[in-house]
Amino acid sequence: MKGALQKLTIGTYENSDYDKRIENHAFTAFLNPTGYSVTYKTELEKPLLPGAAKTDAKYVASPSTDLQLEFLFDGTGVTEIYSGNKLINKIKGKAFKKTSVKDQVDGFYKATGEVSGPIHKPYNVILNWGDFEFKGVLAEFTVEYKLFDNEGQPLRAIGKAKFSESISPKLEEAGKKSSSPDLTHKRTVQDGDTLPLMTERIYGDSKYYLEVAKVNGLINFRQLIPGQELFFPPIEKVS
Repeated sequence: MKGALQKLTIGTYENSDYDKRIENHAFTAFLNPTGYSVTYKTELEKPLLPGAAKTDAKYVASPSTDLQLEFLFDGTGVTEIYSGNKLINKIKGKAFKKTSVKDQVDGFYKATGEVSGPIHKPYNVILNWGDFEFKGVLAEFTVEYKLFDNEGQPLRAIGKAKFSESISPKLEEAGKKSSSPDLTHKRTVQDGDTLPLMTERIYGDSKYYLEVAKVNGLINFRQLIPGQELFFPPIEKVS
């Protein structure tokens, strides 16, 4: 439904090929994270020559990306539907049901960090929230309990989770093929894009922009409109 609140969901998978799904929505956040951070890393070699004051860093590799999320697990019931009006719920005979913090935390950890008997390891997971998607495994999970009832049961907790990107060589290779210049690509023009620049990204050479302009029926390729969709077909490369 348009305008409906999109909840962060976590799907579980047997391995890093992500072709054997265990459960689509193994965990759905009761409350969406207030935000998330993604860490991109570059491994560099920094040889320091004798007598040199500075070094020329050399690229070595791009290690896996990390994702950090902070969840609020609430068991007070204030986040449930109609929970703010207990009197109406009571008058209408509705049970005022709350999901405990323990059940929420257990549900999260079962989907992400608990060792599954059949595969003898935690699941690989895919996190989805709106247009955001992340494939990986849980690396760290810390729970800080903040509020308790009279019996010492937690009513509110903050969970800090760190996921590390995990993609099999097979899936990585498939991703490389999907961006191959030997395939047809559809791209949406962004502000500041030019046809030579977009052609350079796809084919590794901007000299094919006239062929792309012809395929897309562009009369004035110098005035691309943001939001416009262009097709980049396979082109036989010539020197």
